[in-house]
Order: sequence, then C-alpha cells, then structure tokens
Amino acid sequence: MDLVYVSERKLYGRLGLRPPTVQKGLQASLKVPPLIEVSGSRSWEGAAEPIASHALVEKAQRIIERRFTPVPFTTENLQVNQWVSFDLDMAQVAVHEDSGAPPEDVALFVGQVPAGTAGQPRDLGLILCGSVQHLRTRVCAHGRMGSDTTWLHDLILEVERREESGLNVIPEFLNDLMPHRRSEALIEDAAFGVHGWIQRKYPPSTRGRLQGHAIVLMDIDRPRLVHRLVVATPLYVRAVHESAPQGRRRILPRIRRGTRTP
Repeated sequence: MDLVYVSERKLYGRLGLRPPTVQKGLQASLKVPPLIEVSGSRSWEGAAEPIASHALVEKAQRIIERRFTPVPFTTENLQVNQWVSFDLDMAQVAVHEDSGAPPEDVALFVGQVPAGTAGQPRDLGLILCGSVQHLRTRVCAHGRMGSDTTWLHDLILEVERREESGLNVIPEFLNDLMPHRRSEALIEDAAFGVHGWIQRKYPPSTRGRLQGHAIVLMDIDRPRLVHRLVVATPLYVRAVHESAPQGRRRILPRIRRGTRTP
C-alpha cells in the first residue's frame, strides 16, 4: 500500500506524535492506475511541514484503533469528531473555489456504497475533504469545485487552518466556524452537489481502491434525500494494490472481529 494523502497536522496535533527528525529526499514514484501516481515527495507548492513516513502513519493507525475505537463509515448516526475507517473505490479530485482561479487548494476523495450492501437501506456516499498540501500525488483530476459551493470550500480550509493553529475539535454546529452563516439545508445541499458531479464525471472504471481513517464533519441522512452522505476530513489515504478479479473487489470498510455494521 502507498500513501496518497497524509495530514501531518492531525498526526502531530490530534494524536500527539512527534515529527520525524530526519527527512529523506525520496523521489521515486509508483503508478496506481488510473488516476493516482503515488510519490515520496510533495507535488504542491508551499509545503512547509515534514513528510510523515509510512512507519509514522502505521503508528498513528495503532493509536487510533486503541484510543478512539473507529467505526466503519457505513455505521448509522455518526457524530461530528467521530473517527471512521473506509476501504472502497474512490475518485480523486483537486479543486479551487467556484469563482476563483487555480491553483487548486482543496483535495477531495469521493466514493459510494450501493443500497443493500452491509445492510444499507439506501445508497451511501462518502466524500473526504482536505488541503492539497497533504497530497502525495502528481496525477490528479482538477477544476472548479462547482456553483454555490463557496461556503463548503471555505469550511474545508477553515478546518485545516484551525488544526494548524492547534484547535483540533470541530464544533457540533459547523456554522460556528464561519462568519457568514448558512442554513443547515443549504450546507448539506452543497455537499450533495459536489459529491454528485464527481460521481457522474468519474465512473467506477476511473477509480482506485483507497483506505484509511478520517474524522466526521457531517452525516447527512434526511429521509427525503435519494441517498445518505458522510462528509469527513481524512488523516491518511492509502492506495491498495490487489490482484483479485474485478468482480471480487471489496468495497466495504474493514470490519474488525466482534464489530457489527448496522
């Protein structure tokens, strides 16, 4: 497995891990078809933080499992700040604010679990959002985030800014983070809009299997909506290499023994 995205701010802030003292200038890369090219060095300008090693991320994974007891993202009634795990095929996109211009500053990972899988009564979408400063990829789709998504774009960067300044708890009501408040329905509609256009534009054949841990921002489950949507901010995202036939690919989160997915 190869690291696609790692938030050092979460490693050092939320988990209390110390940055590595020695950094190696590894430049080799490994392509993971079709969208992802994993690299040992950052591909975005302005990165000031040290690059977390695989060993450090594996240590973080053990801490999360022991201290926070993460649940699969398919679990019902997720709460803000709750740790979740994910393991499914996802599209990867780097975007900029709708009315702005490149360079892209937000990284998005989008996937979906069909109804009937793991007991899900409806389709379940997942959208992971963070800063491109944490990406380890050189090949990535890019463009505008979409109409009426400025609030969501700014929210993603505000969560990143808070973590950079040492504020590692996300308020229960996301409106508390932003100076220009919007109704809960409009916030959720923006998230659904972003998830929807990425789902349509990047079909399953263009995706790669990704897994990792993330922290919940929103669990949108209004009965009138076509599907449920979980919005989260990732700690790390890893590309998974597998040789199994396409029909046998696993799209469910890893479930530990003794854990039952609702």
